[in-house]
Amino acid sequence: MCALSPWAIVAVILMLASARQSNAYAWLAGWCLSTFGIGAVIVLLFGGYDFSNTAATPSTAACIVQVAAGVILLVLARRYWRRRPSRTGKAPTEPKWMTRIGQMRARWAFLIGAFWINSALVVAAGIDTLRANLPTQQSLVALAVFTLVTASVQAALILYSVFAPRRAAVGLGRIRQWIARNQAAALAVIFVALAVWLASKGIRGLGG
Repeated sequence: MCALSPWAIVAVILMLASARQSNAYAWLAGWCLSTFGIGAVIVLLFGGYDFSNTAATPSTAACIVQVAAGVILLVLARRYWRRRPSRTGKAPTEPKWMTRIGQMRARWAFLIGAFWINSALVVAAGIDTLRANLPTQQSLVALAVFTLVTASVQAALILYSVFAPRRAAVGLGRIRQWIARNQAAALAVIFVALAVWLASKGIRGLGG
């Protein structure tokens, strides 16, 4: 799920489709550094704690929070779905946040990429690594692999723009225009997907 973070993918597409394509490189660097860094801190700080017998099922409170978050996301999805231009009759315009993403400086792209990660998934990956009772070096290697997986889709987009710049410029430009025209519907679909994922995890936890 972390690798398929829709927000991160959209951000990289918008950066690659802007005049500051190098921002996508800074974004990816921040993402990778932060993902690996958080996992490494967990391994190094809690490496002496025995996680092998720790229950893998989440607590009841965490499950309730996940279900509640899913419901909230469904409400937001309904709100954005009702804002579609086909329903409101208003002509779609490119939102300001899309323009700002393409105009920001590299350091801001790096910082946003670093703080955009799904910290809950990274923490869970770090704890899973500790449960495996691996040596510290092997745990860090496992976290490095996890980092590469989470960055795979974003890295693939960047490589596409590097090795096929003309086709990438046309394709990413069309995606940018589609997002601008259909941002309300796209956000609604994303919120529904995240809501189903979160709520299903919470329901499974409560049922178990």
